[in-house]
Amino acid sequence: MKKLLKSLACLLIVASLVACGGDKGGTDKVVDDQFDVVVTTAPVGMHPIKTNDAPSTMVCAQIYETLYHRSYDGTTYEPLLAAEMPEFSEDGLTATIKLREGVEFHDGTPFTAEAVGYLIDKTKDPAYGSMRASIVESIDSYTIVDDHTIQLHLAYVDGVLIAKLAHSNAAIVNPVLDATQDFLVNPAGAGTGAYKFESAVTGSNYKLVANENYWGGAPEVKTVNYDVIADESTAVARLQTGEADGYFTVTAQSYNTVSNIPDYTAVNEKASSIYYMALRSHEESSLNPLMANVEFRTAILQSLDFDTFTETMMNGLASRSNSIVGPTLVGYTEAMEAAGIKYDPEAAKATIDKNGWAGQKITLLTATRQWQQDLAVFIQAELAKVGIECEIISEEWSAFLANAKLEDKMDFAILTWSNVTGDGQQMLEPNFSEKNGVRVKYNNAEFDAAVEASARTTVLEERQAHMLDAVKKIQGDAIVTPVYSSNQLYVYNSAKFADVQLDKGGVFYAKDFDVVE
Repeated sequence: MKKLLKSLACLLIVASLVACGGDKGGTDKVVDDQFDVVVTTAPVGMHPIKTNDAPSTMVCAQIYETLYHRSYDGTTYEPLLAAEMPEFSEDGLTATIKLREGVEFHDGTPFTAEAVGYLIDKTKDPAYGSMRASIVESIDSYTIVDDHTIQLHLAYVDGVLIAKLAHSNAAIVNPVLDATQDFLVNPAGAGTGAYKFESAVTGSNYKLVANENYWGGAPEVKTVNYDVIADESTAVARLQTGEADGYFTVTAQSYNTVSNIPDYTAVNEKASSIYYMALRSHEESSLNPLMANVEFRTAILQSLDFDTFTETMMNGLASRSNSIVGPTLVGYTEAMEAAGIKYDPEAAKATIDKNGWAGQKITLLTATRQWQQDLAVFIQAELAKVGIECEIISEEWSAFLANAKLEDKMDFAILTWSNVTGDGQQMLEPNFSEKNGVRVKYNNAEFDAAVEASARTTVLEERQAHMLDAVKKIQGDAIVTPVYSSNQLYVYNSAKFADVQLDKGGVFYAKDFDVVE
């Protein structure tokens, strides 16, 4: 009898432990399958086509999928919603894409070629609000062969087509719901991904739950919870107390701290993202009309010692390149390093004194993110040394992204680009071409021609030559300059989760995580 009672008691204890397994923070749980993420910047929204900021992508990447996917090491592209790689016609102007069968959107609507056609149509429509119309620019038209086959008819041979179709802004959305539902705030039923939207408190909290019917198999992590914590020290404290499981945008200043948290793993690896400065170059788009003078812009860039900034502020966790197309991108060549304007404060001071520009004021627009604030203060101090006054305007992330497009808001800005595709052409065209460069507003026909030519061939040497021409032009005109390329720095709870990693664009995919039992 005593043995029987003891056995029953043990069974009750085990049942109790299993029942508590999903409760966050419980001391008696067996498995915790909720991944708690802290982010220091709130997503602009949860529509993958109408947002193009990293915090939004970090959420959207779990909900939506693209036709192709860039491998974690950044070297190849793999089919995702496509069943196989495209089959190109002999002249390279028709791409036939077979689609994966048996895939459904989260509301049960079947995924078919109609959804791909919808993506193309809406991305081309200026009224729709796509953030990356350039993704489908080479697609002249398409033919839906059947439910799971689509042919893309290209206006020209596009050497970047697969990379663009793997971009987060080419994610497939549910056409049925998109017409009546605002995915920016409520993407319920909107995607085909491994996670479904559960709830959101805009600017504060976002919760996703596992799609148990996911075509790739139900993920082990059952809930992904995002908490927006603007202050990094508070975000780090969440990790130290075990309230957070992952933080994917650790700054260089906090990396040593998170590296020493017990049961957590900190990662430091090379990435393709770039942090850069962009100058307005037309009187109508800048506050100070002198920004239209290339000598004035050159003097500004000659005043800035970004080598010292990177060495002192980034603690060896970033690298420098003088090319806006960085060394990790397809299309880069060492010849691009000579294109940039070098640090030369004596030459800058001589130009300023010769022209009587001492005392001129220029306005720098930046976001309230800590790294941008640190860089803004550094720039302000450097310009003061040569006699230029720099006024800093700091804005919350979404306001910064919107106002940086305006004509009368700034003279220059601090910007960043994740380089999701890993292709140099996709650094140049979306950010600086006349059609797409809504923040930089360079508007230079020679530059645009070189960028366009770099996409119209699949021969790497030809692409590199055209990109070199473009880099020489835009950096020689003192329009943009790289500041640094930061390493990817992130930390996660390795006592609870395994196989946690970022791709080269800085995005994680919780479906690939394993739960440690």
